[in-house]
Amino acid sequence: MRSGSTAQRTTARNLTGAAADGTLGGGVADSPARPVRVMPLGDSITAGMNSTGAAGYRDELLDHLHRLGHDIDFVGPYVNVWQPRGDPYYAAVPGISIQELTGLLPRWLPSARPDWLLVHIGTNNMYGPEHTDAPGFLRTFLETLLRLAPSAGILLASIIPSRLPEWQAHIDAYNHHVRETAEEFGRRGKVFFVDMAPALRASPQGGDDLSDLVHPNDQGYANMAAVWRDALHARLPAPDGGPILNHNPHLRTPWLSEAAQQAPGDAPAFFPGWTNRGVHACPGRLAGLDNGSNAVGLVDTPGFLGISTRLATTPGRPVRVTFRARADTFAASGSRGEPADPARTFDVQADGHPRATVTATDDWRTWTYDFTPTTAETDLRFTPAARPGRGPLLTDVLARETAP
Repeated sequence: MRSGSTAQRTTARNLTGAAADGTLGGGVADSPARPVRVMPLGDSITAGMNSTGAAGYRDELLDHLHRLGHDIDFVGPYVNVWQPRGDPYYAAVPGISIQELTGLLPRWLPSARPDWLLVHIGTNNMYGPEHTDAPGFLRTFLETLLRLAPSAGILLASIIPSRLPEWQAHIDAYNHHVRETAEEFGRRGKVFFVDMAPALRASPQGGDDLSDLVHPNDQGYANMAAVWRDALHARLPAPDGGPILNHNPHLRTPWLSEAAQQAPGDAPAFFPGWTNRGVHACPGRLAGLDNGSNAVGLVDTPGFLGISTRLATTPGRPVRVTFRARADTFAASGSRGEPADPARTFDVQADGHPRATVTATDDWRTWTYDFTPTTAETDLRFTPAARPGRGPLLTDVLARETAP
């Protein structure tokens, strides 16, 4: 379940340590540890119906885990094109039942390769007479998960309450079986019960944590995020560094879905949590990445000003930005009419701190940039050099607080 090999973690440790303000370091050829791959799996409640930005609990959960220092990558076949700031991937279908979701698992799990599954399913089985069959459907569902993802951990949640008393009686009975089934399967694999139901209030009169009869409001989703956070944090390995300050370190974007990773070329894109000031999106596999990341292509053309993100920083508490870069060697082939000698330099700068210039090589290498913030918010920018041509590729930008 641990992401990354010992050698990979050693490389990361060799890049740590105090440095002067605005200092560039690293340039180390790498094979980085991949993030922990987490699949939010379920129905419309997992999809985030009726939440601001349609992100449900996912943005809040990612922020929680980042503050704890965990490098997380959400995986799944669907993307949220309205995602405000975090990783837009998930595996959930509004209105789906347990048995219907079971039928989709063979298509989803092999490509997603999750390390952990966050399962909240069964609400749509509670509305009619088939609610009594839900425990049996759940057993088949778990059997399928264990067969298709034998090394993954499964966090199986009790389902949240409803405002309708008749449905709530069905939910209470089902949740009793959820706990028993999780405990039984937990003796055979990495299955753990998560008691989600008490985290949300439901009242027939309203004024609770729901937005309608069954879906959470924003506060309800925030409550769910806190429960998932505690359950995951207790079982994940100790993080390799301090709190992660940026929302989307691996440049996940709804424009480059898992299904389109092998598509040729690149395209302009929206990266949740980033301001695209003039970059192109490059599919991870095309860029030679297999850790869940995409890459951005910096463009050394007037008006293309790179990419930036705003960090919530603590004045006086040092920050180390670790990122990976390589020259855009696709351009060297001339297959798309690009110059044979692509630009290799770009600048990294935190507002109010010295600028550092990176010279990319033909291989992915890890670099660091250190600064000590003086304000509660700091803009971090990656800017192409001032010459015409196609600039380097950039990915895996982790801004972490370090010990003062």
